[in-house]
Amino acid sequence: MSSPDAARIVVLGAGGLVGRQLAEALVAAGADVAAAGRRAPAVAGVPPSQRLIADARDAASLARAFEGARVVVNAAGPLRDTAEPVLTAALAAGAHYVDVGGEQAVLRALYERCESAVRHAGRIALPGAGVDPALGDLAAAWAAEHVAAPAPADGDAGDAGDGAVRSAPAARLADDHPLDDVAIGYAFDGLALSAGSQRALFAAIGERALVWRRDRWEAGRAGDHRAFNPGPQLGGERDAVGYAGGAVITIPRHVAAHRVATYVSAARRPAAAAALRVLARAVALLPRAAGDVLAPYAAPDADYAATRLAVVAQVRRGFASAQVVVHGRDLYRTTAAIAAWSARQLAERGPGPTGMRAPGELFRAERALRSIARAADLTIEPSFG
Repeated sequence: MSSPDAARIVVLGAGGLVGRQLAEALVAAGADVAAAGRRAPAVAGVPPSQRLIADARDAASLARAFEGARVVVNAAGPLRDTAEPVLTAALAAGAHYVDVGGEQAVLRALYERCESAVRHAGRIALPGAGVDPALGDLAAAWAAEHVAAPAPADGDAGDAGDGAVRSAPAARLADDHPLDDVAIGYAFDGLALSAGSQRALFAAIGERALVWRRDRWEAGRAGDHRAFNPGPQLGGERDAVGYAGGAVITIPRHVAAHRVATYVSAARRPAAAAALRVLARAVALLPRAAGDVLAPYAAPDADYAATRLAVVAQVRRGFASAQVVVHGRDLYRTTAAIAAWSARQLAERGPGPTGMRAPGELFRAERALRSIARAADLTIEPSFG
């Protein structure tokens, strides 16, 4: 078990694209970090002086690596395979858990299967500390606060650090008068995907994207699409197709709404967007086995930093609406910065809520977004000033 004052953060998968940047961000912030990976060569150049060998498929190696840790950050893919065993090992070591995934099916399974274990362990599990769902979840929560105009939550006076971490559970927003609609759009220009990201997409083939509709998850309509405007930086209004985003799983935990859905746009041109809508319909009809025959390809000189991204969170209740847009670059560096920031908050926090938590349950939306923006070099544009 970790001692109450232990602040060490163990990054599993530190030799990967996100894991390495995550470890670097933690070291730069002055955190006490250990880098863990399956093979010594993979973590040889990672900044922390302490490097550990651990494999998500080997419980004994995880137990050795996580001993004394206060927070475990899982950047080892695919999370479809690693999330549950790594979370279990983190809890056994007395550590909080953070991961960088956003796969809808993985998030839903973790909440359904592991929530009781996390709560009984008295720890926090924060899956999905990346662009999706964390940015979409927090942006939607902030926009929803503007529309629902809640009273300040009690018990926040002792919040840690810059006040982003809740020290007491907050009531579900708009529970007495749910929002009509929450929509999250992810827009990209120059999107380059790593081999690991491609494998995660292939694994989801044959799974229909879920939407939240009137207190339950339902399969979304094939070919669903919606217009979003991420601003002139990404070409103005764009058509986005329905997407199995993690925010559909996390947002209903802390914001009451009749509908929650996520969308993605990776092309500005109308013709290309139309082609993506057709492709989205076709992919949803493919058998799961199709994912096994697709081979990922990532150019060795891929310029991930050239990717421009925007997250657009729109909420509506009656005639009242609000929007928060977050702009950034480099999907992987941004994800690493979000996960590193989240891990530091958990390592430093005092008493507070425990259990499986969505970003908006654990963090106060506006303060968290502004703090993450400083750490990840993002810009935030709320419609309400």
